[in-house]
Amino acid sequence: MPISAYEVTLEIDGEESVIQLDDTYPAVNDWVTATEFAMLMARHFHPDAVHIHLISCGEYVPDDLQDIDYVYDTPLRIN
Repeated sequence: MPISAYEVTLEIDGEESVIQLDDTYPAVNDWVTATEFAMLMARHFHPDAVHIHLISCGEYVPDDLQDIDYVYDTPLRIN
């Protein structure tokens, strides 16, 4: 199965922001977890934000990762 990438578009206090992720991140396995991870990142980087809304989440196979057939899960580590 090829590596999937996700482009999550959020609106943070009225300003649009795009977060690009792929499933080599430990917490990202599909579009749902990509969206959740992007929302958590937005909350972390904008702690004073009042409104964070999901606009869209697109899934695609990135051109530079098409030749990689499989990536082992990365263990989650928080320091």
